[in-house]
Amino acid sequence: MKHFARIFALLLACLTLVTMVVACDQTSGGGNGGGGGGSNGLKDDTLDINGRVKDDLPDNLNFGGEEVVLMYWAEVERPEFEQEEITGDNVRDAIYDRNMQVEDRLNVDLQFVGVPAAYNGAREPFLKQIDAIYAAGTQDYDIIATYARTEGTLAVQGYLENLSKIENSYMNLQKPWWPQQLVETVSFGNGAYYFISGDMSTNVLYMMHLMYINKDMFSQLQIELPYKTVRDGKWTIDKLIEITTDTYRDLDNDNQVSTGDRYGFVSLHYVSDSFYAGSNMHYIEEDEGTMLKVSPDYTSRKMVKMINKLGAWASTESVWITDGTHSTSDEQSATWSLFKTGQALIHMAHACYADGFLLNADFEYGLVPNPKYDEKQVNYYTGMGNPWTLYGVFRDFDDRGDRAATLSMFTAIFECYASEAYRLTTPEIFEVNMQLKYSAGQDETDMFEYVRSGIVFDLGKIFSLELNNMSELASMSVVGNSSWSASYKSYVKSINTKLEDLVENFRVYQNR
Repeated sequence: MKHFARIFALLLACLTLVTMVVACDQTSGGGNGGGGGGSNGLKDDTLDINGRVKDDLPDNLNFGGEEVVLMYWAEVERPEFEQEEITGDNVRDAIYDRNMQVEDRLNVDLQFVGVPAAYNGAREPFLKQIDAIYAAGTQDYDIIATYARTEGTLAVQGYLENLSKIENSYMNLQKPWWPQQLVETVSFGNGAYYFISGDMSTNVLYMMHLMYINKDMFSQLQIELPYKTVRDGKWTIDKLIEITTDTYRDLDNDNQVSTGDRYGFVSLHYVSDSFYAGSNMHYIEEDEGTMLKVSPDYTSRKMVKMINKLGAWASTESVWITDGTHSTSDEQSATWSLFKTGQALIHMAHACYADGFLLNADFEYGLVPNPKYDEKQVNYYTGMGNPWTLYGVFRDFDDRGDRAATLSMFTAIFECYASEAYRLTTPEIFEVNMQLKYSAGQDETDMFEYVRSGIVFDLGKIFSLELNNMSELASMSVVGNSSWSASYKSYVKSINTKLEDLVENFRVYQNR
């Protein structure tokens, strides 16, 4: 029965592929660095029928039906891992197809085990459980995929393999399913990295920060839609400020700034930290001498100028950014509603905002990437919101009698998993989550590729709980229109101390 279901699912997948319209970053010109290509009438074996890049895994890879156990966090917010059958839900069925393709192409048997208590305040019991499993040496799990901040702690505590040291690795990090800055932003000195993610995680795509735009309001205010500006590389913080300034109107005539009014820009304070990532600045960087250090970006003149500029803008009536003084639910409700009801020109939000709040929007909306710092900056970069997933190899994996060969197999699984996700789950998430079809508008397709290809994983966010929430300090300075130098000065000592402790713990645990 399971075999029949797989054949049926494969037929459905083939029918879907046949009917999909070609649109992607390789043919559309979207994405950081653009696309290129175009048809010359010749078959290109590096692309699938929809123009999306294929991987270069050998066709004859066969791991003999090896069972591979993947532990995942049971609290995962959106479907990502195990899917037993076809349900008619676009994303879930794409996940099923992805898993089936990995198993069939590599001849492996993926076993998914959901484990609770991996999210925020519940992380400690989870970490204790991992410690007990590791100490017992029972080799229960091969791969651990969990909440990013928890996965970061697993790496620091020595539970994850150094992926950069695996011989005969099949991972090609130049492929589009891996973020362009993946290794640069998650390395622990000397290029060592212990976790990865990208298109392989549906929750990475759901939790990307981007900007939704109200196309109808752009038209009403006689402002040109920013798509050409984005493509020309001129979508900057200054441009955003220019088009959102003086857009406030007291729509409810109560003579006060309220949720009944019109705004140029709205966001939650903890989402607006993506101005930092969008400006190609980092919180934590690898360092040859100390392994990790606070990035020079954090105290740079560029940072001071950005905070001052954004702070002055955020203090105007045309901007609504929450200040964190109310409950999270109150802040989210008010901010999300402002865009949902057509009262805001631009909304910086998680990508998953659309499927929860714009299903029945009575205005036309679109999306653009977060702005650059200035026009000198080459690419657009995408900050991540919580909760999302990182993947790593558990150091107590079953080595099958050949440790090197088993590690190599895991890299093939990662590459195939991410590659198939790029072609199967990513288009469905775009269509269902954004409520936009690849075939419906080239503008939105291109903008989505800019956002997806610019994802940045920053250790300062991954280790935010261990580093005094340093990733939220900049956005709070913007909201309060306060001096960055003063804000940072009050935290610098504790941040550096905590970072030194984190590095020391990492060095100790690597000798387990």
